Amino acid sequence: MKNHTFVRSDLVRGLGQGILETGFGVFIILIAIRFWEAPDFYKAALAGGGSIGLVLTPFAMGVISRNKLPGSKKCMLLLVFVAAFIFAASLSTTVFFFTIFLVFAQICLSQVPSLMIQIYSSVYNAGERGKKISFNLIASTMGGLLSSFLFGTYLDTVEADFRYVLWGMCVAALISSFAVWRMKYDGDSNEISRSRDSISQSICNPLQDFLFVKILLAWMILGFGAIMTFPLRIEYLSREDQLNLSNQEIAFITVAIFFGAKVMSMYMWGKLFDRMHFMKFRILLNFQMMIAILIYFNSATFIGVIIGSLLAGSVMGGANLAWNLWVTKLAPAGKEKDYMSVHMALTGLRGGAAPFAGYLLEGRIGFDGVSYVSVSMILISSILFATTLKETRLVAKA
Repeated sequence: MKNHTFVRSDLVRGLGQGILETGFGVFIILIAIRFWEAPDFYKAALAGGGSIGLVLTPFAMGVISRNKLPGSKKCMLLLVFVAAFIFAASLSTTVFFFTIFLVFAQICLSQVPSLMIQIYSSVYNAGERGKKISFNLIASTMGGLLSSFLFGTYLDTVEADFRYVLWGMCVAALISSFAVWRMKYDGDSNEISRSRDSISQSICNPLQDFLFVKILLAWMILGFGAIMTFPLRIEYLSREDQLNLSNQEIAFITVAIFFGAKVMSMYMWGKLFDRMHFMKFRILLNFQMMIAILIYFNSATFIGVIIGSLLAGSVMGGANLAWNLWVTKLAPAGKEKDYMSVHMALTGLRGGAAPFAGYLLEGRIGFDGVSYVSVSMILISSILFATTLKETRLVAKA
């Protein structure tokens, strides 16, 4: 199957991915707050479910890579499991099982990027990856926008049943699975014959790369500071002692405005990623991220949080590209999956711990206090990133 068919299938996958990301990032937490009245532990677990999956990525990739199926088929099966767990959560009668099944769904979904990075490296040349993959991320954003409007509007109705939201996510996972099933590409057959390192080799080999480890440390600080604010964005808008907005207003700010800004900026960030020294690109993102966090959590008006969400959304377009593709700047050919799995595992560690830290800090220093802590950590990471500006491996390649 030709690469243009691959691109079309990837756009469909991106559309479904956007619905799933919106569901997991916004609506399952909103459902936990409004329908289950869940304690903070369950809300933090739901917010950190994807991160748990990321921690398990090196081990999961070690097991998955031993299977002779091509990467596209492995992604397809993972998405089928995502759909199955979401459906099981919709049948749950307790918040405990609701949380457990949705965490398992996020664990499965978290394994997809490591497989996709290997596929993208085979399909796209180094000088075009940012621009090409930006289209997939735009499709993902459009899926998020559409689902946010539909889910948010529906949940505000009197007869709202959260199970319909979960069933919508389930359908999105199955559509994504079908799209991935159609993603045959020239590297599919070669991928099966590649050497399969042991799990320990897949983890240890990338960690022998000093530059990679140095960047991972800076990214750990950056990610922890940013992720601790993610679930608090919804809390800040929904709590009665804060802005106390409706479900539709929350969806408008956290999804429509956020993802609208993201999709408008994505192509620009894609072109910059292909042309700029990667660390200059990353530091530029960091400074806009700091401004967005300060405005969002220090605004007491509807307009203020809209501006904060607008800035955060536009920077997230570039941040997604950076997170998904930066290992291609460093990893030897054929080893992108190993580098990505280590990167994802550390993302999972900070992503699992940061939401709990965010809730803990908010109870002591408030939302504005958390924003200052977050910005301080992002600033420290920017200084560490700046120490790698002379590294030629991070220069944009043609």
